[in-house]
Amino acid sequence: PKSVSKRKQQTSPKSKAKQQTSSKKRAPKITPETKFECSKKQKTKAQPEEHLSPSFHQSQTQCVEDNHKTYNRRSPGQKNGPLSGYSFFFSGIDSTFLIEEKIKRLGGKSVPHNFLTVQKANNNAFFLSDYESWRKTKYIYAAALGTPMLHYRWLVELEQEFKEKGEVRIFNSKLYIKYRLPVGLDLSRGIYPLQRASHARFWDPPGCMKGKGDTVFHGMTIALALDQKQDTDWKMILRACGATVKTLSDVQKGKGKIIVDCCLFASTSLPPHVISTPAYVSKLTQYISDDVPLLDLAWAHQSIIQRKCLPLVGEDRYSVSLDHRLSNKCQVFSIKKDRRYEVGDLVQFSRGPKTTSRGRVVGIVSERQGKGCKLEIQLLESNKGFELVDCPSTARIVVDESSLQGNILMLGTKDFHKLGYLPKSSDKSNIFDQVLPKESQM
Repeated sequence: PKSVSKRKQQTSPKSKAKQQTSSKKRAPKITPETKFECSKKQKTKAQPEEHLSPSFHQSQTQCVEDNHKTYNRRSPGQKNGPLSGYSFFFSGIDSTFLIEEKIKRLGGKSVPHNFLTVQKANNNAFFLSDYESWRKTKYIYAAALGTPMLHYRWLVELEQEFKEKGEVRIFNSKLYIKYRLPVGLDLSRGIYPLQRASHARFWDPPGCMKGKGDTVFHGMTIALALDQKQDTDWKMILRACGATVKTLSDVQKGKGKIIVDCCLFASTSLPPHVISTPAYVSKLTQYISDDVPLLDLAWAHQSIIQRKCLPLVGEDRYSVSLDHRLSNKCQVFSIKKDRRYEVGDLVQFSRGPKTTSRGRVVGIVSERQGKGCKLEIQLLESNKGFELVDCPSTARIVVDESSLQGNILMLGTKDFHKLGYLPKSSDKSNIFDQVLPKESQM
């Protein structure tokens, strides 16, 4: 036994090296799971209470939450930036802003809007724009997909915070509240509601809540009579909302009339806005029954904004008539100048060379013989600063369509005071706070 112990003690240098190597191999292995658990404990202690239940973050049930917690500044490369793993599409942003470069610098990826579906966008896609683009098809598509909708200036503050603090969260509730966009003008309320954090959190398309429920056009079949420029985008919008869409090319492949719930048109492409009915409209209507509701695109747009399917009948402003008799004047609900305007729109317009006023469009008269359109506008009175008094008894005036200077954004008071992209001066602003008559007297 003594000789055996001596041999153990008198080990050669080579055997010692082997023992050290084997001991290293037996060391506890650090896996991504154990590393994540350690970092998770450290972050849980470091995070303030407000981050545990923000108004905008991903829930624990969402599969991508653990992949993008917090990013350090050590290597602000494409693969590990705060936007890493997320896709972005955008609309109405000046090329000098260099938005694609900013997205790439923070680790995100720019994708074309037609690449996305509800499934591909879910937990992945963000939309960046300016509120003035709310009638553009990309903007409407973002609202239909249920993607988080943010003002493009959000990128600037996100990058600044990343540089200053060394870390930043893409799901920063404070930044989301400051830079969220309106989904559009809600005609039932007369204001622009901002996207709700609860809808953005779950990427809820209109009609859904917390990832559950049916989209607004679920189970409906809708015929679409549009020109080629609008046809593709609106087909995507309606499908994102759950509809089966039939276009002229689809119905021509079948035999006889097709069964649809309604047929959608762009009313500004029909008489009296144009001299004659477009050929694609005449051909498509031959394949649908006479009792099918004929509706303007505004019906679908408002259904998306209000997050519910509006009635197919009973609302004149959405109904389309293909039987137009020639007359010198006629009432219409929409016109298209440099952009589309509708009854109910909040607009800014000129009254003389130096005076600018704001109001709500309450009526539009189309005049033939090249005289254009006249708009009846109910004035919104300026109270103080950014406030506009919205009173139904205020004066109405009639202006020519050439006086229009664009839409204005009027928000409810709660939304207005949380906004982070207000101009510094109210004199140069087209964003305003709605004040009701009783509030203005207080």
